[in-house]
Amino acid sequence: MSDVKNVMEEAGTVKNYEADFMQEIKPSAILGRFQEIAAEHAEHLGFGDSLLRKDGMFWVLSKIYVEVLRKPVYLEEIKTVTWPHAPNKAIFERSFSIESTSGERLINAFSRWCILNAQGRIVPASRIPCKTDRFIEERSVTFEDWAVPECGARGVPDFSLKIANSEYDLNYHVNNIKYADYIFNCFSVEELKRSRLRSFQIHYIKQSHEGDVLSFYRKELSPGVFAVEGVKNGAETVVAARVCFA
Repeated sequence: MSDVKNVMEEAGTVKNYEADFMQEIKPSAILGRFQEIAAEHAEHLGFGDSLLRKDGMFWVLSKIYVEVLRKPVYLEEIKTVTWPHAPNKAIFERSFSIESTSGERLINAFSRWCILNAQGRIVPASRIPCKTDRFIEERSVTFEDWAVPECGARGVPDFSLKIANSEYDLNYHVNNIKYADYIFNCFSVEELKRSRLRSFQIHYIKQSHEGDVLSFYRKELSPGVFAVEGVKNGAETVVAARVCFA
């Protein structure tokens, strides 16, 4: 088996469109950087999107946890790092981090992925080629509490939208990154200004498509800790999240 680089790093600067009204990187921009470097690294390792699609398969992000130590700001130079862990029967795990130029760890993340075929069935990891068998065991952050409590009774949504084409990705459904914006739209400008984001986790449950109406509800579980639920057409939960503020 070929020995290829099992860690990928990418330097860059926080762009204007990645920053929020406080000039700090947005959660969706964090996920965007993670998605891009994960896709590039998967290509390097021999199981990227361009190769999988030839066999009618594609990557799906199922869960991600992001720990925020400090949010980088507009024009700050940062380095994004990623490495995969050894897959089990059907789940692929991948760590991420964002660091300052001095090596300060700013953000840690841990994610779980799977590969689906054209029929929507999970493809076993044993069927996926890989150019390395040297995986790093250490995670960027230790996290196991994947359960997100339900928001319960639904009244007036804290945020809602009707899906249109600008929300789509190459798989013809709402891009994973978009959900982060929807989730944080459940909080007002004033709430976000007076709070410091400590962490967030997102579980992607169902896909959403053009014409679907998504309604988002939030529930405070404890001081500064919120569950957020995204519901499609008043019936199906499509995404669940936990957001923690300091």
